[in-house]
Order: sequence, then C-alpha cells, then structure tokens
Amino acid sequence: MINRIVIGFFLVFVFLGNAIWSQEAVTTFGLQFKPIINSDLVNTGAQTQEVGNVTFTIAPKEGYSFGMLIRKGFTDQLSMETGINFTQRNYDLTIANNLANFSRTSDFRYVIYEIPILGLVYVQLGQQTYLNTAFGLSMNFLPSDWNTLDDYFEHLSVRRSWIMPSLLANVGFEYRTYDKGYWYLGLSFNRPFNNITNAIVVYNGPLEQGEITSFDILGNYLTLDLRYFFHEPPEKRKRKRR
Repeated sequence: MINRIVIGFFLVFVFLGNAIWSQEAVTTFGLQFKPIINSDLVNTGAQTQEVGNVTFTIAPKEGYSFGMLIRKGFTDQLSMETGINFTQRNYDLTIANNLANFSRTSDFRYVIYEIPILGLVYVQLGQQTYLNTAFGLSMNFLPSDWNTLDDYFEHLSVRRSWIMPSLLANVGFEYRTYDKGYWYLGLSFNRPFNNITNAIVVYNGPLEQGEITSFDILGNYLTLDLRYFFHEPPEKRKRKRR
C-alpha cells in the first residue's frame, strides 16, 4: 500500500512537470529551522504504562529540525519543494515506584534524517504576501536503534524499519522581496505511516527487579516553520532550434 502511494505521488509530479515545464519558472535554494511543538491535539502527548507497583511514562519534549530546501516554481500558483533535514526528537522517561517512594526521570533522543517532497499552492494576499499550502511525503531515515541506561533502568528503542515514509502537510505565509529573497512563517504536521520505534523499558530499582514494559512510538509531530529562500531571477526554457 505504501509503495503504491509513493509511486502515485511521483507520477503526479512527473505529469505536472511535463505539462507546465514550458512556462516561466524560478528555482531557488533555502534554509529552514523548525522547533517541534508538543500538542495533544495531534496525538503527541505522554504515554503511561503500569506494571505491578511501577509506573512508566514516556513524554515527548521540545525538539528541532533544520536543513536545506530546493524549490522549483512552475507557475505563479504551483511549485514543488524538496531538500534534506536533520531532526532530533527528545523524550523524557519517568519511572515511579509508589511502594518504595521512588521516582526518577531521565531523557533520550532520536536522530532522524528526512527528505520531503511537497507540492505547493499559492494564494496571493497582497503585492508581496502569499498564503502557502502544501502536501506531500517525507522519507524518514532512522540510522540506528537507541538505548539508554542507569542504575535503576534499561531502555532500548528498536526501530521498525531503517526507512519510514510519512505524510507531510503545512500552511504558512510568505513575504517576497524583489531582491532580498523570500521569508516564510508557518506550521507543518508530520505523520508517519506506522510506528517509528518500539521502546522497551526494564525497571531495576528499589524493592522490585525486572519489571518490563514497552511503548509503540508513532513519532508524529507539529512544527513551527521558519524559512528563508535566496533571491533568484526567473528562468525560461530555451527554444529548440529547428
């Protein structure tokens, strides 16, 4: 199912590119920084499991993503965007044993590399201001499993796959200058097709030993997007000589 969606997505953009390639276009390079926002509205809240007298809680914290972008403009209303991002997801792991009056919190992180492919549609609001909406896919690469430990616990997050596609959507506002580039502020939502990892936690603290539980980490997240695109002049396709 995922393979069909990915193939269909690429075919759509091949068609669009062939259909409007002859029109005036702009290709530009950009940089972005995206702080990760935690919100229960997009199912990114804490997860809790109880085993015996031990309570395990994994809660996402603020993280970030940054990288570079390449945007290919086909018309004044339609563009395609891709690039590569480094993303760090941060989590708190809290383990409490009420019987022993024990509670400790540690943290861990996931490092993920992302290659987004987006179709953008623009609505002009003013002479230099645009509303952008975009939808597409992100290919997320998980380089390894992750583990942390202390004297009272062991934690291992096992990735489901080294590559995990996700749906990606964003909306935002763009201010375009005539010679200083484009400035963009918006929101993005990244929703993997499946859980990115399975987090296994073993408690070895006071009173009890070997209590074990696991969490399915979906890994979806919301970001605040800050982008800058460098100024590039429009380019036209050269006419073929007869």
